[in-house]
Amino acid sequence: MNRFKQFITARSISLGLILMLTGVMYISTLVPQQIDSTPGMLEAWRGGHAGWLWLVDTLQLHSIYGQPWFAATILCAALSLGVSSYDQLAVTRRKLYSSATASAEEIAGALPGHRLESVARTNRYRIIKSAHGDNLKFIKNSWGYFGVMLLHVGITLVILVSLFVSLTGRQGALMLVEGEQRDGRQPWNAYQHGLMVAPLQLPGTIRLDRVRVYFDDKNRQMEVSSDISFTDQAGRTESLTASINRIQHYRGLRIYHAAQYGDAFTVTFTDSKGNSHVERIMVQQAMDPAKAGYSEDFSVSWSQFLFDAKYFADADRKSMLSTNPELFLRMLDGGREIARTSLTRGVAGTLGEYIVKFDRVEKWSKLIIVDITGMSAIFAGFAIIMLGGLIHYMAPPRELIGIRLPDGNYDVYWKAAYFRDFFVEERDQMIKTFKEGNLV
Repeated sequence: MNRFKQFITARSISLGLILMLTGVMYISTLVPQQIDSTPGMLEAWRGGHAGWLWLVDTLQLHSIYGQPWFAATILCAALSLGVSSYDQLAVTRRKLYSSATASAEEIAGALPGHRLESVARTNRYRIIKSAHGDNLKFIKNSWGYFGVMLLHVGITLVILVSLFVSLTGRQGALMLVEGEQRDGRQPWNAYQHGLMVAPLQLPGTIRLDRVRVYFDDKNRQMEVSSDISFTDQAGRTESLTASINRIQHYRGLRIYHAAQYGDAFTVTFTDSKGNSHVERIMVQQAMDPAKAGYSEDFSVSWSQFLFDAKYFADADRKSMLSTNPELFLRMLDGGREIARTSLTRGVAGTLGEYIVKFDRVEKWSKLIIVDITGMSAIFAGFAIIMLGGLIHYMAPPRELIGIRLPDGNYDVYWKAAYFRDFFVEERDQMIKTFKEGNLV
């Protein structure tokens, strides 16, 4: 057991595990996560990083936080820091009650106990019961000794709760067009769940009623929000408005508005044989009348080619509130463009062998629905970490130690736990007081 404790609390192991977790979190910002991305974004990233796909697929890096190896790493880090936190408590207690003078400076000799107590009290040193009953010990800012322990406890709490979230958290993403509704029988566009829980189920039916994108008089986007309705099995309906900066709650679930939203164009493709295919193309919101919003490359079952789209909110490039958007479509063979066309509402165009017609446009948005318990404890852990750091650096403890002599007087020692040079004036003032026999 002692050997395991020595191994798990070794500085190299603890630091290595923390760095590994930090590295994994950084990787999650480089490799798009399934829950935060659209299928097209994932495919585009994979197409540009083909040499890394063996590693990405082996470790399932598109859904890092739901993987067993990630949970195992958190568990090891939690064990290491948990044992280390317990050890830090023992170290803190020893520092509080020890009267060892190995690193202390002797500042007075053969001093009566009442005089030592008086000087200590005047300089706001608080008496602490020493482990050696005959000696006296006074500490200023004794809570400073708890700073490192609080750092360990805070980090341990964050990691332990992160493990709980990793094992029990679940979430799903929906990309909805205005008027569209989903229920628990229909699949998520993306989902993720911990090892100890089943995939998240919607508590009834969700409907996207309306997407609102607000612009100021200079065509700058101010806010985006989505009006949604939940209907339970009893037929009760509750309406909510989700936005990027405002989280909504419904029956224990949290609803986030993702940064993916825009316009969904319904386009009819008609081939040379008269066969028609209707496609809905979701394009990211344009942010300026003169700048386009873009879709991802997408494939269709009826053509060997890829397609992509972009659009301008106003065909005249004047207003973001125009009702006359202009849509551009491209046909791609791999990365090579083989045809393109531009369309306005109700006007047909030619794209390769296809006659294409822009039928209508609707707003769409992506919503992320989350069932996770414990996030408040993670924030509490970070608060404890900050408190520990603040105490450690802003309140360094200083000690006065009186070692009892055979005649009942005391040799007096002074030391600072750290940042000693910051407190030499305080030390020198007490030395002067002891020599003069006067209290400051």
